[in-house]
Amino acid sequence: MTDYLPKVARLRAQIEKLADEIRELSDGMPPKEEALAAIDTHIEREAAKVTIRPNAFIGDADTAVSAYPESAHAYACKFFPDAIRERLRAEVEALYQGEVTITDDRKQERLEAQLLELERQEESLIREAAADGKNIPRRSDANPAITLAD
Repeated sequence: MTDYLPKVARLRAQIEKLADEIRELSDGMPPKEEALAAIDTHIEREAAKVTIRPNAFIGDADTAVSAYPESAHAYACKFFPDAIRERLRAEVEALYQGEVTITDDRKQERLEAQLLELERQEESLIREAAADGKNIPRRSDANPAITLAD
């Protein structure tokens, strides 16, 4: 007669470890190059919110610069993009100084596939145990797609 509990316990330890790795990856930061590139996109998007009206200088408009958006940051991005870029880059660089987890979509997909396989093995053992008259409770966070599969 097979002792299912140790086998299920080993699988559950592996499942928990993989789930933790996946959570860490998904909570991670993008590669630094992507974050730094996003700064330029951000500055361009904010600067685009500000409209310069040169006609104000010849008497055809009330103001030389649009009153909206009301964000001082948008105006700073429009008129001082280099200073804003330099400051934001320094802030982002500082974030990446210590130990950080970098997101890796391919690695996360691979780990998720491994997790799915381990959950299938766990469910198979639980069903084998049930067929032998042993009751092994399922994890509360068990994947419903696996537990409900035939």
